[in-house]
Amino acid sequence: MLSRSFGSTGQTVSALGFGGMRFKNLDDVDACAALVHEARDLGITYFDTAIGYGKSEEVMGVAFKEMMKDRAAKPFTVASKTFAATADDVRRDCEISLKRLNVDALDFYHVWCVLSPDAWRERKTKGVIAAFERLRDEGLVRNISVSTHMSGDEIAPLLEEYPFVSVLLGYSALNFAYREAGVAAAARLGRGVVVMNPLAGGVIPQHPQRFGWVKTRDDESVVEGALRFLWNDPRISVVLVGIADREQLHAAVRAAEGFRPISAERIARMRSELSAAFDSLCTGCGYCSDCPESLPLPKLMDAVNQGILAGDDKAITDRLRWQWNLMQGNGLDRCTRCRQCEQACTQHLPIVDRLERIRGALAKAV
Repeated sequence: MLSRSFGSTGQTVSALGFGGMRFKNLDDVDACAALVHEARDLGITYFDTAIGYGKSEEVMGVAFKEMMKDRAAKPFTVASKTFAATADDVRRDCEISLKRLNVDALDFYHVWCVLSPDAWRERKTKGVIAAFERLRDEGLVRNISVSTHMSGDEIAPLLEEYPFVSVLLGYSALNFAYREAGVAAAARLGRGVVVMNPLAGGVIPQHPQRFGWVKTRDDESVVEGALRFLWNDPRISVVLVGIADREQLHAAVRAAEGFRPISAERIARMRSELSAAFDSLCTGCGYCSDCPESLPLPKLMDAVNQGILAGDDKAITDRLRWQWNLMQGNGLDRCTRCRQCEQACTQHLPIVDRLERIRGALAKAV
């Protein structure tokens, strides 16, 4: 299994990480736990979950209970997260996670989902960081990390301000430019970098021809090419892949085991093929979901993605009709242009303008 040094911690981890938010059926505890066991047997050592991932911590904890018996011989790393905004809630969440996961300490505990510099300052003011530090001093947390959806230019000063051991961020062949400054800062400061959404929320595998430029070999798929594009960057410690079933697990492992270094010249050519428009695709993080008028914004923005990729607004209505059943009942008539969605958007996309584009596409489809 491909492995990497984890920032300046001195630890070595598998470059492929197991993302614990996409199990196919969390109610089938035995099957999910078996998948985690198999992942470790195949060489994966970094396991990521969160208190907010449904029953993920519980099912991973079933596996970890057995895995702890030979952890000295077969080490593995456990990472979790809390979105708690007060010191008391941080401790509560940590204790819940430890119990669910059947471990005595979390290797990496994340200040989860920092969306803006203001949000970071608010949590810090409310004692969240001090609570993390107490947990670390008590041995319940080994390393303090951060998960963020901010831009790279916002991530860099965050990492300079506080010595997080690692940063978890969205990064892919589709939107790497958006967070490049953050990855560069992490490397400069000796922090571990863990990548989430390496396939841009499914956009890349859904358009294999459009993203054929990520392939560097005739025998690889766009998924393999997109993952290997990231593994070629030595600044990246772990690429998290959300594993739903054995098929996805083995596909991800094959991609890692088949990695071969890509020349700097080839990477430069690949990056040059990424048009400016690609960096503006919605990655489906879902943080615009809290619409006051209950518009299904992630689904609507997914439809706009299809229009951008196809260069044809018919693709928008096709997506609305066949994927989301939103030709009617989409809520567009309720939009007040309050722009709360744009304030919440982790990519600062012009959501209101894109809603207008959807209206236009629907009008043409009538």
